[in-house]
Amino acid sequence: MKFGFALRRIALLGPAKPPAEVKFTRGLNVIAGPSDSGKSFIAQCIDYALGSSSAPKDIPEAAGYTSVVLEIEANGDGRVYSLERSLRGGGVLCKTNGQPDRVLAAKHKQGKEDTVSQFLLNLSGLGTKKVRTNERGETRPLSFRDIARLVIIDEETVIKDDSPVLSGQVVNKTAESGVFRLLLTGTDDSSIIAEEDPKVAVGRQTGRVELLESLLKMARERLAGLGEFSTLAEERDRLIRVEDSIQRTLVERNAAQASLVPLQTKRGSTWAALKAVESKLAVLSELQTRFELLEQQYKSDLQRLEAIAEAGVRLDQIKEERCPVCGALAEHQHHTHPKSSPAPADVFYACKAEAAKTARLLQDLRVTQAANADDIKRFDAARDIHRAELEAISFELKGLMEGNVDVASKKLDELRVRRETSRAAIEHLERIEELAILLDEAKKPKRKQKVEVPDAGVSTAQADSFSRHVEALLKAWNFPELDRVSFSESDQDVVISGRARKTHGKGVRAITRAAFNLALLGLCVDDDRPFPNFVVIDSPLLVYEEPDAGESSFPQDIKKRFWESVRSSFSDSQVIIIENSNQVIEDDLLRAANVILFTGNDQGRRGFIPVPLDAK
Repeated sequence: MKFGFALRRIALLGPAKPPAEVKFTRGLNVIAGPSDSGKSFIAQCIDYALGSSSAPKDIPEAAGYTSVVLEIEANGDGRVYSLERSLRGGGVLCKTNGQPDRVLAAKHKQGKEDTVSQFLLNLSGLGTKKVRTNERGETRPLSFRDIARLVIIDEETVIKDDSPVLSGQVVNKTAESGVFRLLLTGTDDSSIIAEEDPKVAVGRQTGRVELLESLLKMARERLAGLGEFSTLAEERDRLIRVEDSIQRTLVERNAAQASLVPLQTKRGSTWAALKAVESKLAVLSELQTRFELLEQQYKSDLQRLEAIAEAGVRLDQIKEERCPVCGALAEHQHHTHPKSSPAPADVFYACKAEAAKTARLLQDLRVTQAANADDIKRFDAARDIHRAELEAISFELKGLMEGNVDVASKKLDELRVRRETSRAAIEHLERIEELAILLDEAKKPKRKQKVEVPDAGVSTAQADSFSRHVEALLKAWNFPELDRVSFSESDQDVVISGRARKTHGKGVRAITRAAFNLALLGLCVDDDRPFPNFVVIDSPLLVYEEPDAGESSFPQDIKKRFWESVRSSFSDSQVIIIENSNQVIEDDLLRAANVILFTGNDQGRRGFIPVPLDAK
């Protein structure tokens, strides 16, 4: 089996308290004993460890015990898990070898993996299933609590005349039927598209109307901010006319700009000529400045040469003097004293020659200066002409621009502004028209649409195979006057030989309730369908201990056939039967089963919870 798990051990723990435990095996397990020996308390502990919100009953024998531990073995991989939970409530501590300990929340929460419900559903192969919750087809995730009531049947539930599928709470009827259908067919309700809640639909319609009215008001306010506008059709016609005007104005402006091209070309040529003249004037002016500096240099040189020549003449007129070194006359001076130096007359003539040369250069410079000055005057006159011409052309261009191009451009800008305003107005008018249509539609009363939602209950056809499993079990138990077992859609229960199960006495209801739950286990095992693959039933053979009137005629061998059938038919799964009788151990068929016997006295095991020595 790849789905489900088996219970291995249930134990009560407490400080300084001896463990109270029982161990289980696969196949048939029988817990037997008299009243008040803790048998039903075991079923309560199992259910509590598996996430029930109801703690086990507060019995005196359990005083001092603080937690319950349930050990389970997964059918898929054989891994053993220990589930420990405080008797005071809270989460479930999950332990297993090779994995870190984790705390699982006791209450199922949608989308949460760390809950004991989701953990057990995953082991059972039902982790992603959903069930329908109402007639509109709304669904919710499956919880292990939905399954637990079909696998753990206490001593009060086993004799009830209610449907084994239904708890009797009207609000849960749809979901409980869906869970049973899921287990029978393997198909959940996740594909159902829910019909909308009328209250939600009305609320959404009201909200939509309010939203549309708000949007419509905003659109009208924005339109009013643009000015006064007529209808949408008239505004569209106006936009077309504005577009035509823009095209005509563009043609006019382009023509006006084209008429300026010759003048712009002429202005460009005149501007280039002006810049060329100004460039030459700058060069000539710079040359004239340099020429003036050179003239100054020549004049300075002439004055210096004149001074040197005058000095030479004066020196030549001075008489011969004694040697300034030794005081001797010239004829008596040593040869090392006199130096070779030109005569003053020679200096005079040399200066005169150099001055004549410089004078000629100065004359040439003055000729060049005069020619350069003439060029400056000529280019200066040309510059004035070009400037005047450029000013005239610019004046003419400005007049044409202001008279034609600027007027067309200004008109074009105004038309474009009108076009954008018209477009914005059309957009708002279209929005207002659209919102008005939507608002009218939203205010209309909605016709109720027929939504095809599948029937929530289990049909006779869907339960046919299940009914055959129940019939096979009852035949194996030698149920009296058995004809045929069918399923009632209205009662969500089996009908045995044409008689509803709920119409029988409590003894027959108990044994047929056992058949119901064991048949569900057998069907899921045979078809390899997701299921926990264990069943715990408390007191299914009550008829033999406390029969109702008219039930004493039941065949006495039904008990023997019951044990034989359960032991042989469920060896691959796990069945735990709790019985309030010591006679079960007298049947040789139970020697192959795991029998846990409580005697209620000091002979053997008194009960589930050990009795302290000082209390005996």
